[in-house]
Parts: sequence; structure tokens; C-alpha cells
Amino acid sequence: MKISSSFISLCLTLVGGILLISSLIDYLFLLFPLQFQDQNWQITITNSLVDRGIVPLMAISLLLIAWWINDNNSNQKTGQIIRLPVFIIASILGLIFLLLVPLHLSNINSVSSDLMAQITEKVGQQQAQIQGFVAQLDAIAKNPEQLKQEIAQRNQVIEAGGVIQGQKLEPQQLELITSQRDQLQQMLDLSQKPEALKAKLQEVEVRLQNELKEVENKEINKAKTIALKQSLRTSISSLMLSIAYIVIGWLGLQMILIKSKKATE
Repeated sequence: MKISSSFISLCLTLVGGILLISSLIDYLFLLFPLQFQDQNWQITITNSLVDRGIVPLMAISLLLIAWWINDNNSNQKTGQIIRLPVFIIASILGLIFLLLVPLHLSNINSVSSDLMAQITEKVGQQQAQIQGFVAQLDAIAKNPEQLKQEIAQRNQVIEAGGVIQGQKLEPQQLELITSQRDQLQQMLDLSQKPEALKAKLQEVEVRLQNELKEVENKEINKAKTIALKQSLRTSISSLMLSIAYIVIGWLGLQMILIKSKKATE
């Protein structure tokens, strides 16, 4: 059976129209509930719109192919009515995707700045905790009797083979207790040497601060990398879609305008 050009044109028009209408309906449902004041919502919506942006473009392309087949068959005059609305939709989508580029970049920068502020605040809290921990160590080190009690308690557990109240500890727990005993013993020894104790506490504080700074740098670099990827991927895709839609829409409207002028002459 020979497949006619009219049948192909009809199928392409049907598939393209269904794809275009369903994608526009999907866009409408995607927007609700509206939360324009929420920048995270705006970023999510922008990503979703751009990720789905190829579907209407494919639909319009199918319609263009169908119309091309139709125009090359002098016996077919169908599909003329829907051309103007489709080109208008393409132009509107092109404008929307173009406006999404600066909006998305602005939202990403704002959210990234907020995240940086949260990281800085979190690091400040942890620095205060480190200072409090060092001060607590200093207070404990200045109380030799308390240190001796703590050391004695751990020695009892170690000498008993890790048995506490009839229950045997795991090897990791016994290793932790042994490490704590050694650290407490070191502090007890240093308690007799104020200068050495002060130097040791400063060493501990510097080490903890350096570790915290390293974690802070990793978190900041991770946040910057994610923000850069988000902004580039979505913005470039949105810009490409905008160019495609605008070219199709404006050229299509221009051709319709030219045909209208010729028809009136």
C-alpha cells in the first residue's frame, strides 16, 4: 500500500498538535501552587521548564514538516488556521526562556550567598565550641585530683579486660578508653608544668581550628561548584531554546505577514 503525502502530513500534524498542547498543559500544572516569593521554588520551576523545553520545540518542528509537505502538495490546503497561533506560541516561549536566563542567574547567586552565610555562621558556632572545649580542658588540667580519678576509673576497666558491671566492651570501645586514659595522663603530667600545658592547649586549639578551616573550605568549594553547574547548565540550555523558539516564531510570523500582504494586493 502506498502511503500518501496527505496521510503523512495528517499524522505529523496530529502528533505535533498533541505534543504541543500536552506540553503547555504540563507547564501550567507545573506552576501551581504559585510561590513567586520563594527563590528555591523559582529555581526548581526554571530547571523543570528548561528540562521540558525540548518537547514543545519538537512538536512545533513536526507541525512545520507537516505544513511543508502540505504546501508542496497543491491539492492540500489544510492546516492554515493553526499556523498563526503556533508561531505566536513559539515567540512567547522564546521570550520566556530568554527572560529565565537572568532570572535564574540572579536566583542562583542569591541562594549561593545565603548558603555561604549559613556556612560562615555554622563555622563561627563550631569555633566557639572549640574554644569552650579548650577552656574545659584547661579547667580539668588545673584539677589534678579529678584527673587522677578519671585515670583510675579507666585503669580499672582496662585492667579488668574491658569488663564493666559484668558486661564486656567491644574492642573499639576498649581502645577508645585506653586512648582517653593516655590523654588524661598526659594532661596530668602537664599540669605540673604550666608553660608546657599552655603550649599543649594552644596546639590542640590550632589543630582543631585548622581542621575546621579545611572543612569550611571544602563546603564553600562544593557550594560554589554546584552553583556554577546549576547556573551554566540551565542558563545555556534556556538561551539555546530561546534562540530556537524566537527564530521559528518570528520567521513564521514574518512569512504569514508577507503572504497576507500579497493576498491583499
